[in-house]
Amino acid sequence: MRDNCGRLKFVSAFFFFPFRSFLGRLGIRYDIARIANAYYRDEFNRAPAEAKAVILPHCLIGEKCAARFSKEEGVLCKECTQCRCGEIRALCREQGWQFYISPSAGFTKRLVQRKGIRAAVGAACAFEIEKGIRATPITLKGVRLKRRKVIPQVIVTARYDCLDNAIDWDLLKGVIVDGAGGGRSGDHAG
Repeated sequence: MRDNCGRLKFVSAFFFFPFRSFLGRLGIRYDIARIANAYYRDEFNRAPAEAKAVILPHCLIGEKCAARFSKEEGVLCKECTQCRCGEIRALCREQGWQFYISPSAGFTKRLVQRKGIRAAVGAACAFEIEKGIRATPITLKGVRLKRRKVIPQVIVTARYDCLDNAIDWDLLKGVIVDGAGGGRSGDHAG
């Protein structure tokens, strides 16, 4: 019964998504990232470590970042101390996960295809999440990125800002070490 309730909530959230602003004016609000995270959580946790990835947006790197760009790998973190990406990269390596910093949604889709990623935790602002929902097929089995379905977990960035943005870094570390849910009760949508 719990499975059917979660599925219904998930399907309803995406069905009513186009009407979200109208529903908000009526006082009906919901967090689509939180609902999706809860729905996909168990499947995400079952994926093998080598098929999991952290894919962070470029807005989380420091302003004076010395990283360079690779057409194959994205932004190549040098594990400096300008931002917390290096700390996350090292933790991913310890846990056997893949780690990438992506310059765009299109790059992320190609990356997932090339690297065989089955489950990914990523960060995005509310604007990018909404844009992604409109442009990307989302199914009960995962998000379709090109020809591959990926089981997602999303951490919402602190603000809609393409420079020096922030996320709950401890929460991300918890997801990597303890699995989706990040060792906290509740969901990790923001």
